[in-house]
Amino acid sequence: MPYDDRKKLIQAIEGLRDDRTLVSLCNFDRASNPELPGLATMLTADLKESLYRILKESPTEKGVDIFLYTRGGDTNSVWPIARLLQDFDKNFEVLVPFRAHSAGTMLALGANKIVMTRLGELSPIDATTGNQFNPLDPARKGKRLGISVEDVRAYQDFLADAFGLNREGASEDADIGQRRALLPPFIQRLVDTTHPLALGNVHRVHQLISRLAKKLLQFHSTPGQDLDAVVRALTVEAFSHQHMIGAEEAIEALGSGLVEKASEDLESKLDELLKRYEDDFHLRTPLFGPRFMGTSASEKDFRFIGGAIESRHWGYLFETKGKIIQHSKLPPGVNVQIQPGQPMPLVPGLPREYSLEVHEQRWHRNTQPEGVTI
Repeated sequence: MPYDDRKKLIQAIEGLRDDRTLVSLCNFDRASNPELPGLATMLTADLKESLYRILKESPTEKGVDIFLYTRGGDTNSVWPIARLLQDFDKNFEVLVPFRAHSAGTMLALGANKIVMTRLGELSPIDATTGNQFNPLDPARKGKRLGISVEDVRAYQDFLADAFGLNREGASEDADIGQRRALLPPFIQRLVDTTHPLALGNVHRVHQLISRLAKKLLQFHSTPGQDLDAVVRALTVEAFSHQHMIGAEEAIEALGSGLVEKASEDLESKLDELLKRYEDDFHLRTPLFGPRFMGTSASEKDFRFIGGAIESRHWGYLFETKGKIIQHSKLPPGVNVQIQPGQPMPLVPGLPREYSLEVHEQRWHRNTQPEGVTI
């Protein structure tokens, strides 16, 4: 069975790591069209209980390693997860086989050591915020745009540069008052476009990121280390949230005391385990609605797995169960009479639309992990 294969690889990695207990913490990122729930997950606080139960039932006396794969997630989830890991091993380490982005990078900052393969990636930790006051997304009906913290800061810096407010000696410049007087329309434009409470949320998250990153780094910081410089390297100086940080750049930004490259043997085994997850859960095979549903079924049950937390002793999977319903999308002005309660029939040649019913979504103990059903 796939879980048995993964357990053997986990045990092999533990052998290369002085028998430290290895726990995989994976948020899967399988693409789908249309976007289907449960195939891609993010780092959230609800995984904490599953992680706790795995650590509680695993031998942690020799230390804990986290095999981390995630595209990011909720910044607020990082601190409770990091503190939980600290409670089991104050010197826990994070192994990065490939992606440990955004909130994943933030979590790694709390580790005693970040061990990266040549494929491994960290990313900037500037968050994209979202709440009920964010602007509506014109491309996605009913959805709201995320606001990048650093985009707002960049707009502020742009205005300061454009009006010469960042120039050395500007405070003594005789024209400084006149230039400041030109700012209100540009600031008003930002407020007109974005609700003030959304901007307030951006400011709050910016403060949270800086303080949280420094608190995590302080777990293992060395005397004289400039923590503010590390935070700047992962926020302002990164320029783009899409900038991926490999091992060499991570060592330069964070220091060789925190980041190191995996040995050749360790990298090989970490990559094998990564490939095992990719193959067992079809992570590199996008799921397309028409292919999944076929040409005749109007509805079909699904079971998707969007994440795994596993040791060689225990395993939890993030499971979503529900039903997909497909029907034809009729051209404007065309009506079809159907019996009440009956689904719209599939008409050959017409595009399809999909609706979803999610019946269950949770982390569950996996006594016999079996992956996705498709």
